[in-house]
Amino acid sequence: FKIHVNGKPNNMMSNNPKEVLKSMPANSIKYIEVITSPGAKYDAEGVGGILNIVTVGGGFEGYTATFRANASNYGAGAGGYAMVKQGKMTVSANYNFNYNDRPRGYSDSYRENYESDTEKYLESNSSSKSKGNFQYGNLEGSYEIDTLRLLTVAFGMYGSNSKNYGDGFTTMYGANHEDIAYSYRTGNHGDGSWYSINGNIDYQRTSRKNKQRMITFSYKINTQPQTSNSNTGYEDIHAKEEVDDLVKRLLLKNSQSDGKTNTMEQTFQVDYTTPIGELHTVEAGAKYIFRRNTSDNKLYEAAGGSDDYLYNEDRSSDYRHLNHILAAYLGYTLKYKDFTFKPGVRYEQTVQRVKYIVGPGENFHTNFSDLVPSVSLGMKLGKTQNMRAGYNMRIWRPGIWNLNPYFNNLNPMFITQGNSNLKSEKSHAFDLSYSNFSAKFNINVSLRHSFNNNSIENISRLITAPEGEMFDNDPTHIAPEGALYSTYANIGKSRNTGMSLYLNWNASPKTRLYVNGRGNYSDLKSEAQGLHNYGWNGSFYGGVQHTLPLKIRLSLNGGGSTPYINLQGKGSGYYYYSLGASRSFLKDERLSLNVYCSNIFEKYRSYNNHTEGVNFLSKSSSKWPSRSFGVSI
Repeated sequence: FKIHVNGKPNNMMSNNPKEVLKSMPANSIKYIEVITSPGAKYDAEGVGGILNIVTVGGGFEGYTATFRANASNYGAGAGGYAMVKQGKMTVSANYNFNYNDRPRGYSDSYRENYESDTEKYLESNSSSKSKGNFQYGNLEGSYEIDTLRLLTVAFGMYGSNSKNYGDGFTTMYGANHEDIAYSYRTGNHGDGSWYSINGNIDYQRTSRKNKQRMITFSYKINTQPQTSNSNTGYEDIHAKEEVDDLVKRLLLKNSQSDGKTNTMEQTFQVDYTTPIGELHTVEAGAKYIFRRNTSDNKLYEAAGGSDDYLYNEDRSSDYRHLNHILAAYLGYTLKYKDFTFKPGVRYEQTVQRVKYIVGPGENFHTNFSDLVPSVSLGMKLGKTQNMRAGYNMRIWRPGIWNLNPYFNNLNPMFITQGNSNLKSEKSHAFDLSYSNFSAKFNINVSLRHSFNNNSIENISRLITAPEGEMFDNDPTHIAPEGALYSTYANIGKSRNTGMSLYLNWNASPKTRLYVNGRGNYSDLKSEAQGLHNYGWNGSFYGGVQHTLPLKIRLSLNGGGSTPYINLQGKGSGYYYYSLGASRSFLKDERLSLNVYCSNIFEKYRSYNNHTEGVNFLSKSSSKWPSRSFGVSI
């Protein structure tokens, strides 16, 4: 889902809803609109639902401010939110900073090559640790030029800086699980950063004759710079004579990698809405997006333990990926008594241009268009009950990491590479929902079925050629025997059917119980690769809140999920639990204290993954810190 603020997309909230929403006081929000079936007005790309947060406007005068701080076994943070309304001008601002220093995590992997006896079992274990900061802030101002015209300007940012350290040991065994073909130890350290910086300006004009007739002009700019710098060294290298060539070519070269990526996007948009009589409403609009992805990965190598690093152009990559997206939509709404009918259609034309400056690949361009229909039906069954049904089509354009052709063999036995020829995914979804919201009892039940015939899948295969396999006819891009090579392709067909349930019961003025769960059956298939996987997945979240004597509010929460299904295997299930207590003080309960803990009896949580191909089996397990406790004010 995406989060909009006053009808406009807000990336900061969509990517970090928990932290951002916690920093906003309730009295700054007028209401929240839940859009379960986004119509033609909204982007066709990757939106399953929208939460539109409408902030306080008319009727509020003066200021409100909230300050918060927290400390836990993982770090600490502080922030504030303030809003001022004076006459026609409203200004709001928030900023939060958090520092994290998590304990070390551990992982290990096992892989079996069905077609080899000399290099059959690859086993590795590693550990890693990271620390860094995360911050976000937003400044927004709106000015009512008059009763018919509104001007809004906003600027926001969020992102983090981090440092990481790791080490590992890898061994390749023969068929008897005793003979060692080769082994080596790795050590790495690095730092990185990622940020999203955005700004927008909107002008809204309302008709004097009809307040429901409105036109809006919008401009938005967003940039997402990322850096990733790493140093990798190899030690304690041992190899049999027959695989010594692998060692000389790939393992005796310590390396440094400096990576920079950025996505810059500018959006121009116009929206028009007008009622026709008392029953009909028509909305139309147009949008242009210019998106520029850049990726620059420089790799430096030092052979034989030398400290002199030389730039290796063959293993580096630098490319530009431009997108021009043109969109137009037309929507219609019929409201008759308790019945609502809302069909719409959206057209999007995408023009891609890719240019390789350094690294393999040929410059190319491609165009593709998407006609995206949608329709929804709604009916009120009473003052508190609603029934909805709908169909919508969604598309998903591959991101820069899916497209990047950089041949990443820093770990020569786990090689990854993007595919710059990917096309956008197209999925179709049908949903039916029932809701009943009252002061004491709330329930929402939804049934959904979706299918996709060209999904982007991560495909892994084991290299079994004795001399390794060359890619792109480039002698430096070689995957050695026993390496796992992973890339992406539009080869998936998926069918998903699921049901979700939300239940809230205010059992008494002091007690509230809530449940949120879903069950889903997935059938995934790739005829091109001869792959087929299917199975059930379910998740559950629930809790109870109760007010004890002395106004102490106690909350107990828990939840979990069964293993998820993917095309070549399954991931890991999980569960969690947490306990919190809070108390408010001062006049109007303006000061709140909160203590909390989660997974208190479990220091580490394990996650497992299972992948199987035609000629290999791969398993991995990771162990990350789980126990947390802290206090906030």
